[in-house]
Order: sequence, then structure tokens, then C-alpha cells
Amino acid sequence: MKLIAVLALVLLATGCTLIPQDGAELDTMRVTSEAGFIYRPLVSGVDDWEVQPGAKEVLDFSSGHDQYGRNTGLLDDERWTIYEVIAQLDELIQEDTIFWPKKFARNVCGWFPGYSGNIEGISQRPYLLVPFSVQPDPHVDYPWDSCAPRTVPDIVEQMATITASARAEWIEVEFELPERSGGHYTLDLPGYTPTSSNVLTVRLDSPQTITASWTDGTREESWVFVVPIDWFWVNGSWEIPVGPSGVC
Repeated sequence: MKLIAVLALVLLATGCTLIPQDGAELDTMRVTSEAGFIYRPLVSGVDDWEVQPGAKEVLDFSSGHDQYGRNTGLLDDERWTIYEVIAQLDELIQEDTIFWPKKFARNVCGWFPGYSGNIEGISQRPYLLVPFSVQPDPHVDYPWDSCAPRTVPDIVEQMATITASARAEWIEVEFELPERSGGHYTLDLPGYTPTSSNVLTVRLDSPQTITASWTDGTREESWVFVVPIDWFWVNGSWEIPVGPSGVC
């Protein structure tokens, strides 16, 4: 039975369906909560995707719409959180620095196209190219020193690739087990209430191994499932024109 469970998980991961053969029974696991998705973010409040080197830009991955009514950011920003954003210009070796000021809203970050900030020695945080606010506070935000070295190289017009990763705060997973007469089913999770139904649903906040079991007081069977980490993550990638230098 455990072999069938493992095989089912492999086929689920590849989008296939396992068909029972010769009377074999099938146990399956699937996500029943809405799938995550990341649309391209608003750039400084609009969807006009063209930026200049060193310009102060704000990437907003909150759920919303652009000026044309198209979806932007996370499909559901209450259940998903942006954990990483990478900006890489085609002709620059080093990735641009992405800033996450504390005064910014959740799922919003700052970007100066073509700029990689030097690290300040005490805070170990990168210097801003220019402040995101009129009065930067080095004790609660990124360091600011008007004499600190900061440059944006002259570049020709090129594309930047913005990649974002988001994690689900929780997902809902359904386990369908072989039907048995009488008895009850349960999951080895704290507080889970046994049920007579062979379809078990649970909300999870992390990947883990879960054992489902059935017993009628005399007989007992169990099935082991591995909830994969991939079910908690979603990625998106977009290209945006940058430059050239000296163009306003």
C-alpha cells in the first residue's frame, strides 16, 4: 500500500494520473486551495515598463491592477508573500541590489536599475543610491551617508530580467484513501479529529511527512504522504527595457 502511495506522489508531481490495475486500490494527495500566481509588478505605480539607469523605482507586488485594468502582483497577497526579488541586467555581471525599507508596505521593494550598493560596515546593509524618503533614518532603515561611494555605470540600452519568488502562508491539502467498512480515518496531526470519511482535508503551513490511518478497533492500515516544498512556492519572471544612460 505504501508503494502505491509513493508512486501516486511521483505521478502527481508530473501531472499524471495513476490508474489502479488488477483490483489495486488508489490513495491520492492533492492541493485544493487556489493556486498561487505572480503577475508582473507595478513599477512606481504604473505599468509603463521602461526605466532608466539609477532611477528610483518601486516594485509593487501587491494584488492590484494597472491603469489598463490588467492584474498586477500576487494573485492573492493575503495568502502569499514575496520572499525574494532578483533584478539582473543583461550586460552587467552583478545583480542589482533590491531594497526592502521598513516603511514600505508588505510585498513592495525598491530598485535602482544598474545599481549594486556597497555594504556599510556597521549595519552590514547596502547603501542606498538616493533615499526613498526625504528624511532617511539609518537606525531603522538602510544606511545613508552623503559621502559614501555610490555609482551607476554608463550602460547601453538593454533588458533587465526581474525574477520573484513567493511563499504561501498556508495551503489546503486533501487526502483520498481507500474506502473501508466501518471504523474511522485520521491524520497524525495535533488536534485532528477522526472521521468516518475516507477523504481528509487539512490546512498546512509547511511541507512535511504525514501519516494517514484507518482502524476499526481490530484492524489498522496506514498510508504515508510527503507534502512537497514546491507546493508552497510560486515564481515569476519578466523582462523590462533599461537605458540607455543619459536619456530622460
